[in-house]
Amino acid sequence: MINLFGNTEESKKVRDSLSLRSARPGDRKVSFRKQNAATKGLQLGLVFRESFGKGVFIDKIIPGTQADNLKKAGKLKEGDEIVMVSATFGGEMWSARNIGKQRLEKSIAVRQGMTIDFVVESPDAGGLLARKKANDAAIAEQKKMSRLQAQLTAEVEEENKKGKFLGLF
Repeated sequence: MINLFGNTEESKKVRDSLSLRSARPGDRKVSFRKQNAATKGLQLGLVFRESFGKGVFIDKIIPGTQADNLKKAGKLKEGDEIVMVSATFGGEMWSARNIGKQRLEKSIAVRQGMTIDFVVESPDAGGLLARKKANDAAIAEQKKMSRLQAQLTAEVEEENKKGKFLGLF
């Protein structure tokens, strides 16, 4: 998992997006009309996939749907990342960065009202590569910390054993 409190460019982007409550100027915001019932991504014409770091991307756009119309208008395409989603009710939006496919689909299902909005970004190859490297670095750091912690524990236990024998004599 990417460290939200780290000093990487990706972690800064995640922290900044958590405080947003609407799309920023220049963001690609797309709106869907939805049934006033629990709705799934498939009913909107979208099939999602989850990537490393729990990013959610558009895997497929189903022909003949609202999403297909937005694709033809150049507002949406396969490979776009969902970075914001409408709140449960009202006009606010919430960050969808690294929330995972299951939580995004739940957000879509519980959305009240006749529309649901997404902010999408087209990831560039460099951004995805940097994200994967950051994720790999975080995993490596976690393994390193576990190894060092186990080593320290073993050293402390060894010192305790030595101290007990010395205390007996």
